[in-house]
Order: sequence, then structure tokens, then C-alpha cells
Amino acid sequence: MTTETVIDELYNFIYPVAVRAGELLLEGYEKASKNVSIKGAFYDVVTDYDNKIEEHIMGRILSRYPEHKFIGEEDTAKNNNVSKELTDAPTWIIDPIDGTSNFIKQIPHVCVSIGLAINKQIVLGLINNPVQKKMYTAKLNQGAFCNGERIHVSDCKRMNDANVAYEVSLLHVEKVRNKHIKRIYYVGAQARRLLSYSSVVEDLSLVAAGNLDAFYIEDMYPWDCAAGSLLISEAGGVITHPSGEPFDVMKADLICASTENLRKELEDLLRQADLAKAVGGEES
Repeated sequence: MTTETVIDELYNFIYPVAVRAGELLLEGYEKASKNVSIKGAFYDVVTDYDNKIEEHIMGRILSRYPEHKFIGEEDTAKNNNVSKELTDAPTWIIDPIDGTSNFIKQIPHVCVSIGLAINKQIVLGLINNPVQKKMYTAKLNQGAFCNGERIHVSDCKRMNDANVAYEVSLLHVEKVRNKHIKRIYYVGAQARRLLSYSSVVEDLSLVAAGNLDAFYIEDMYPWDCAAGSLLISEAGGVITHPSGEPFDVMKADLICASTENLRKELEDLLRQADLAKAVGGEES
């Protein structure tokens, strides 16, 4: 079989799995009370539905493809956060609920994210936001879609014209707090709008669909970015490491933007912020 045929077969298998995962998410989302636990730090929360959805996805895949590998958020947590290597084997990279804090509070920025890597390359991405009734899909070299309709990034080229997403919850982490305060200050001063939805997966989807023009994130995990990174490139956008180096899903630091001009301007602003004194005039 050709590579395209293999990708199509795997897509046709996983699509109904992603639909059912969305139904489970919506079931939990609509409950007024949820079973919430703390995984580590006070801001790192998990619900019974995070586990239920990931178990559903992994169970369905293993029943059909027992030789396939996984990198999943909750599976990693259960194994004491032992990081997994990405090999050439078909590997499903799963975030059962991206935006768990939103899920708990019934804020509609919540997604199921499923990516597939073969030979270390992301070839499939499905992002399901059942609350908003949006299913984003991408296949390598076959375009990006939302509910079956082709999507494309915007043509924005300047920060002054751009809606930019920046995940402000990164301020929770003390060792990187000053860095992000400065970066938010510099980027927010130049962007037309600076927004935060507390869902990396949704931010990537919105850039791909042209609703946002750029997004920056660091210190994330493969499951936050796998499916969305393919969506960006297939929608005609650019995605790199914040330094401008090629994006690596296993490092999961990124800038993505509608155009290279905009991506470079955002990269330059981050660099200026890092060289500057702390906001308020004190040394960082």
C-alpha cells in the first residue's frame, strides 16, 4: 500500500473513535459536579473523564493495532511521568482533555486531541471540541479541515494587525515566571489583541482556521502539540521552535503563525524581552 493509502485507512479507523471520545467529554462537561484530583502542583488537575477518555481511545486502538505505541498524558502520569521516546513505530500521541480546568468550570475551550506519528513524523491529527461542535482533521499532504470544510490560516503579516494567543497560566511556574511576564509585556504591547484560552490544542486549531494569527508556547508536552502542529502546516501556516529552529514534537516549544513575517516578528519580540530588564525596571 502507498503511504497515502495507509494514512487514509488509519484515519477511517480513528475518526469514529475520536467522535466517541468527544461524546464522553460532552457527557462529563455537562455534569455540574466532577470528580477532580490534583496530579502534582495545585494547578495540575485531572478528572475521572480524562482517564475514561484516554482508556477508550487506547483500548480501541490496541484492539485493532496491538503493535502500535502510545504517548498519552494520563498514561504518562500513571507511570510516574517517565518520558517515552518517539520511535519509527506507529505512535499515537493523545491528550484526552486539553483544557481540563475549562472542562471543570464548563468553559467551552476543551478538546480531545489525537495525533499519529509514523517514522517520527506526524501524519494524522484529529482535534474534537464537542462543546463547540467542531472536529478539526488533518492528514499529511492532504490539507486541514473543520467539520469537513477546508480551512486555511489568515494572511496576517504584522503584529499590529494580529490576534495572538499566549498561555498566561505559565506564570504558575516560579522559575519561568519573570521570563513570561516580560514576554507578555513585549508581545502584548505590539499585538492587536493578546488572548489566552487555557487550551493549547484549541489555540493551534484557531490559528489553523484563521481565527487567531499566531500562538507561542513553551514547556508543554507532545500530546499538547502533536495533532495541532500538523493542522498548522496543512492549513498553510508556519511552525518552528521559538528560536527559529525546526519544530520538534518531543520538545513541544513552539511559535506558529499565519505567515513567516509574523512568526519572525513574534520571535524577535520574545528575544527582546529576554534581553530586557524586568518589567518595572528591576534586573531580572
